[in-house]
Formats: sequence, C-alpha cells, structure tokens
Amino acid sequence: MERLSKNDVLALARSTGDASDSDLSGINLRGGELQGFRFDGSNLAGADLSSANLSGASFENCDMRGCNLSSSNFTGATFRKALLEKADLTFSTFTAADFSEANLKEANFTNSKLSATRFEKAELSGANLQMTDAGMIRCKGAVMTAVHARGASMIGADLASCDLRKATLYGTDLANAILASADLQGADILDSTLTAADLTGADLRGARLKRTDLTRARLAGIKYDEGSSDLITRYTPRKSGAGA
Repeated sequence: MERLSKNDVLALARSTGDASDSDLSGINLRGGELQGFRFDGSNLAGADLSSANLSGASFENCDMRGCNLSSSNFTGATFRKALLEKADLTFSTFTAADFSEANLKEANFTNSKLSATRFEKAELSGANLQMTDAGMIRCKGAVMTAVHARGASMIGADLASCDLRKATLYGTDLANAILASADLQGADILDSTLTAADLTGADLRGARLKRTDLTRARLAGIKYDEGSSDLITRYTPRKSGAGA
C-alpha cells in the first residue's frame, strides 16, 4: 500500500481522481474540494476530512477509524463496508449516502443530515444520532443496540428487523416509520411520536413506553409487558363481536 501525501492527493484530484488502496492514515485534507474522489480500500485512520466537499466520493472498504468528518458535504458518498468506529461525523451532510454493512460503532452523527441514507446491515451499536435529520433512512437488519437518537427526526425510516435493544429514543419522531419485527427490548421511548408507524411483531418487552403517540400505529403481534399494557391497550382498535 503506497503512502501518499496531501500534495499527492491534490495532484490526483486534478488527474485521475483515484487514490484507491493507498496509505492515507493521519492525512490532513481539511477544507479540500474532492467531489467524486475515489478512496476505495485505503487506510484513512485518524485522517482529517473536516470542512471539506466530498460529495459523491467513494470510501468502500476503507479504514476510517477515528476520522474527523465533521462539518463536511458527503452528499451521495459511498461508505459501503467501511470501518468508521468512533469517527466524528457531526454537523455534516450525508443525504443519500450509503453506509451499507459499514462498522459505525460509537460513531457520532450529532446534528448531521442523513435523509434517505442507507444503513442496511450496518453496525451502529452505541452510535450517536441525536438531533439528526434522518427522515427516510433505510436501516433494515442493522445492529443499533444502545443507539442514541434523542430528538432525531426519523420520519418514514425503515428500521425493520433492526436490533434496537436499549436504544434511547427520547423525543424521537418516528411517524410512519417501519419497525416491523424490530427488537426494542429495554429501549427508552419517551415523549416520542410513532404515529402511523408499523410495529407489527416488534418486541417491546422491558421498554419504557411513556407519553408516546401511537395513533394509527400497526400493533399486531407485538410483544410487551405490564408496564406498557395501558398505553398499548389505549391505541389497540377494539374488535366488534357478536352481541356488541
């Protein structure tokens, strides 16, 4: 794996736009204009990509552990199967980006724009999604244990079959979200909005489900315990029977 400097990368940006399979660990590309640049398979551990324009860039299979990606534009960028443990992704734009099968354990997305971004089968345990604009994200099959999504807007999110055990969903807007067969055991779901959400077959045992709006939510086959029974019953349609 060839070691490249910042000047090497800038020269490539003016020619091939491709630094795949390179050693870029610790590199400082702060403020760079690298739209559509290819980093596939490169080592970017500890790199500084903050305040940069990397829209449409490709980071497939990159090692980006501990990277600083804050306050940058990653619209439409690809991070498939990338390693982003504990990366700083705060205040950035990732609209329509692809993090499928990426490792984002304990990554920090606070205040970032994530609408229409893909996280299918990604590892997001302990990730921070607080105050994100995450409408229509696609997370089917993702591991999101202990994820922090306080105050996030996740309207229409696809969270089907996600592992959301012990997730913090305080004040989270999940209207029209798909949570079918999701594991929400022990989740903190307080003052949240689940209007018209699909919770079919979801597991809510041990979850703190308080002051949450379940109007028109689909609740067939959900698992829950006594602590949530009053709220669930309130929103469960009554079936009319013979003699009613």
